[in-house]
Amino acid sequence: MRRHFTEQTAIFFSVTKWMFLSSFVGIIIGAIVTVFLTTLHIEEEKRDAVPFHYYYLLPLALLITVWIVRTFAPTAEGHGTEKVIEAIHKEYEKIDIKVIPVKLPATLLTIFADGSVGKEGPGAQIGASAASFISDTLKFHKSDRKKLVICGISAGFASVFGTPIAGAIFGVEVCTAKEQKGLN
Repeated sequence: MRRHFTEQTAIFFSVTKWMFLSSFVGIIIGAIVTVFLTTLHIEEEKRDAVPFHYYYLLPLALLITVWIVRTFAPTAEGHGTEKVIEAIHKEYEKIDIKVIPVKLPATLLTIFADGSVGKEGPGAQIGASAASFISDTLKFHKSDRKKLVICGISAGFASVFGTPIAGAIFGVEVCTAKEQKGLN
């Protein structure tokens, strides 16, 4: 009986801890992604003010974007989804915090010029970066770091689409992507 009570107490504290941590991370990342989406919305409304077709800016925007990413945060290169999967399975869940201030303007500039990029990859990468930074700040153990980074990925993805269940499922998919991508 005593062992059962001890196990139940440990489970209760673990669930409480992760409810608090995942909610905290979700709020922080939700706020960051909301700034990103609001800026994107404003930018898309204002691009008609350019005196020529905005898509003529695409070659210049791509050059600037490549320079920004390669100069300030090479880990922000590419689509965000495969980068976070790689970080979870190969790089011990560490994603540089510089990804956020680099990925935001790079994505905004590319979308402004009508480049073919999405919002979900950067959202997931921004979420993973913020969660990695929080776990570094709080000095989490490797297993807890992985859980928190997956919470961050899910929060970033869910914030972009406004679908928390899909974000949670995406987080589970990231956990299982190791077998699918052959990341051993």
